[in-house]
Amino acid sequence: MMNLIFWLILIIVFYSYLFYPLVLLMLAHLFPKSRKIDDNFMPFVSVIVAAYNEEDNIEAKVENFKKLDYPKSKIEMLFGSDGSSDNTNALLKSREKNNIRCFYYEQRNGKAAVLNKLVKEARGEILIFSDANTIYDHDAIKMLVRHFADDEVGGVCGQLNLVNPNENVGGKGELLYWKYENILKELEGRIKTVLGANGAIYALRNELYYPLPTNKVIMDDFLIPLKAVEFGKDVVYDRLASGSETTSSSIEGEFQRKIRIGAANFNALVEIKNLLSPLKGFVAFGLWSHKIFRWFSPFLLIAAFILNINLLTNFTYQVTMAIQLLFYSSAAVGYFFNRNNFTMKLFSYPLYFSAINLALAIGFIKFITGTQKPAWSRVERAQ
Repeated sequence: MMNLIFWLILIIVFYSYLFYPLVLLMLAHLFPKSRKIDDNFMPFVSVIVAAYNEEDNIEAKVENFKKLDYPKSKIEMLFGSDGSSDNTNALLKSREKNNIRCFYYEQRNGKAAVLNKLVKEARGEILIFSDANTIYDHDAIKMLVRHFADDEVGGVCGQLNLVNPNENVGGKGELLYWKYENILKELEGRIKTVLGANGAIYALRNELYYPLPTNKVIMDDFLIPLKAVEFGKDVVYDRLASGSETTSSSIEGEFQRKIRIGAANFNALVEIKNLLSPLKGFVAFGLWSHKIFRWFSPFLLIAAFILNINLLTNFTYQVTMAIQLLFYSSAAVGYFFNRNNFTMKLFSYPLYFSAINLALAIGFIKFITGTQKPAWSRVERAQ
């Protein structure tokens, strides 16, 4: 019985990370969904940015907004400063005019609370959610909104391109992971709908905005798009709607970010439970394959390791144990190298995979204990 459970666990983990993309590729080829796109469709849009201690990014963000290729009479930017204690507020006040509107909240309540308040102030038919440190390509807004000419489309996810100037381990892993995630999003969008966006660049019809819970940590870019799906709309992906950011400055910074994301993911399960039923077809299939199985991978991997120990009398399981030990040893070596400012790809990727799974496990503990605060802490990005 133990051996069957062991192999079932490995199948689930390998399926989620390796075989699910192949299934998507096949489905996207066999059953592509055609959609209407109108390059001349230009509704009024509101670019929404929640900011906390972003003094290093405000000027560049405002300048980037001014250079966007979109009619100035049909676009506005809303900044919400969530109890910033640095020079963020002063910088915003010096740039607040015309279609740049800023709101200052003295008490820090977290991103969800800021987004809820900003959306109430937004005049746009389409909401564009962005991060303060994300720089958009000049035509990114046009590329996003052209999809809303199709009434079936409720949201659009753009492509976030990451830059890792310092070549650190956290950045390398994050860069590879984002490329992988972008591929999955594009394939899911071709078939039916993207199952979550990314907070740096995604759009939503204003009337579909779902007020976010503010008493617990939640990832807006996961829950908001899925609520649009729950309302019967699709979320599509467009690689031409592009923006860029630098990666985390260290594996430690990325680790802390993943802990918060992990806790938020588990919190979101209650909010999206209706979409997990097999009756939801591809949506449920994708959520289980792309999200749920992966979120529980840390515990599956721990279980597989323990089961493997109890099966060592068989040569096959001696081999599987050796493979596991080699992989985790490579992660440990990668961590040692990283602490000494030296990186090798051979060890960097096992380290990143191990780190994000450990972070997910800690995130689950914080979810169970309710110890992850809604307010976020900035993760320093590479310079």
